[in-house]
Amino acid sequence: MNQSNRLTFGLSRIKWIFIKEMKSFFGLNYPPVSLGIIALLCGIVSALLPSTPGTTYEDVSRALFYLYYVFILVDGLLLSIGAFVQERRQGTLELLYTLPVTDLELVLAKFLPGALFISVFSILVTAIYVVGIAEAPYYIALSGALGLILAGLFATSVALFASSLTGSYLISLLVSAGILLLIEIGGYYGGVLPSPAKEIATHFHGLSQFAPFARGVISLKACVFFISLTIFFLFLTVRVLESRRWRLQAGGNG
Repeated sequence: MNQSNRLTFGLSRIKWIFIKEMKSFFGLNYPPVSLGIIALLCGIVSALLPSTPGTTYEDVSRALFYLYYVFILVDGLLLSIGAFVQERRQGTLELLYTLPVTDLELVLAKFLPGALFISVFSILVTAIYVVGIAEAPYYIALSGALGLILAGLFATSVALFASSLTGSYLISLLVSAGILLLIEIGGYYGGVLPSPAKEIATHFHGLSQFAPFARGVISLKACVFFISLTIFFLFLTVRVLESRRWRLQAGGNG
């Protein structure tokens, strides 16, 4: 089989699992509810902030995006913490291992639904709340929406990694939240460290990397930061699944 055929079959397998995940998403209660709750919170803060006296549209939009950054991280976790936990509880993860699906294809297929919902959600809340209600400038809205998407993809990859480690929703949530808190809090307090640890720690402060997007600036460094971390945690997820597959095969051979 040549490279083109491998790619075609790989994409078809990813599509099959992606459709399965989309059906599962709408069959569960907590993912749609989490999106609704986050959207409600976004609406509340967008309605309250513009009424604050002495603030400009730029100030309001920047404050909104900082709050939305926190919301989008939470939403990314809630959408994906059960990706592999659910498979383990239903006993279908081992079934997936018997299919001609690689671990990379499985991870990508699990990642894409959360990435899709995060992207659409980020665009909608920006268009409705930041542009429609807060009347923010379009250049800030565009950069802010891009920043939210990148941050959401990062949070989704972290949650996916956490879900591959355990069969418990709670533990998956705690692990993923702990990773995000370590990055945010560790980066925030990295300023008290001596060089070069100070520069390294502050570089891994997610909110600082997101800040240019909230000001209307598309930062290449920030894009690389979020994309690199997303790829890193997807890679870790693949390795976890490879390890689990190897153990199952070794146990079966034994």
